Amino acid sequence: MDEALKLKEILRRLGLSIKHMNTLDEFLRAKEPEYQRMEAKLDSMGEDYVRFCRELYYGGDKDMGNEPRGSRQMILSDIFQYILTGRMIYQASKSDDLRKRFVRISMYLVNEWLIMDCFGPKESLAKRRGLMSKLSTEIGEDFHEGGASYHREKFDETLEYSDDLIPKPPNPNPPSSAILSSYDSLFPKIRGGPIELLIYLYLIQRRLGFVVSLLIQQILLSGRSEVIPPDLFLLRKKGEIMGLEIGRGKEKQSADFGLLTGIPTFSVDLVDRQPFRCDGCGRWIIYCERVIEKYSEDGIPENHEHILHCIDCPYFHDGGCPDIIYYGERMNRYGGERSARYHFRCLSLEERSQILRNIELERESLVAYFPLVDGLEEFPEE
Repeated sequence: MDEALKLKEILRRLGLSIKHMNTLDEFLRAKEPEYQRMEAKLDSMGEDYVRFCRELYYGGDKDMGNEPRGSRQMILSDIFQYILTGRMIYQASKSDDLRKRFVRISMYLVNEWLIMDCFGPKESLAKRRGLMSKLSTEIGEDFHEGGASYHREKFDETLEYSDDLIPKPPNPNPPSSAILSSYDSLFPKIRGGPIELLIYLYLIQRRLGFVVSLLIQQILLSGRSEVIPPDLFLLRKKGEIMGLEIGRGKEKQSADFGLLTGIPTFSVDLVDRQPFRCDGCGRWIIYCERVIEKYSEDGIPENHEHILHCIDCPYFHDGGCPDIIYYGERMNRYGGERSARYHFRCLSLEERSQILRNIELERESLVAYFPLVDGLEEFPEE
């Protein structure tokens, strides 16, 4: 893969912007009296100013615990989404070909986002502990800024935990919510963040209206009033505006927004509640190369068909593709029979051989998924 498609290159260039701003700041603080006067004003605000600065990084649990509460998970997610929907989208607007490249790059980045949370299974305990220790060491005292004693305690408890850090289902004995929250706070929000980006990609590929991303705009202000907006707006012809809230369970929030603004708002999610966690290895199942290839080049599949049958794929390689999904009833990692999604590679050699010997009968079991949005297949295009 080209160096420019790697997340490292994105982060390097983000670092260059920060370095550029630091250089401007250092020079002006040293050379410009009026700038120094404004710096003194900010410094005089003390904790009030620090509170605002914490919106860019604040160490601690994602949303629970002693005051002041940490919010690192949401901050990291907002920054990740801003890179794509706030800046890289400018390239996508220049031509149809660049829009296709934007979709492809975004899908690869969604996969990397899902892979970040790959150390939950106990088999990855050494890597999990290595990552936690490295983050704590590299970031230093700011890593536990949000309620230091509480978050240090939960972090240390999570560091010592030696079993699966996977919520139920399918885990019959998951760790406490405090431990899971402490672990989740290490990453930009996974699974919600990738879902938000995938729904955004879906919308910009259909003529449903102009898409306005509010994914990083968590609150809107009007004088002394405030309202929580939906994740996305669709601006349609004749002045019609619709709000889309990603995920279920926020119906009251959507109703309140609609009552205050008169903008109809409804919830959307990915078909079959994607993405999926493999019941075999406990890792997230990423999107395969063929899905990314066809989705970026051809857009929404005909008839809104969201399933790709792997035996028809040129990358099937007699079952050797690492991203084949097996959907059926098998023994999961906890010893229970469960109908779920599994990496084909996570099945036993005997199970895989049996399936491949009867490949035509297993056509509906070996699948990959396009990240289409549930309920919008009949929504009228403009």
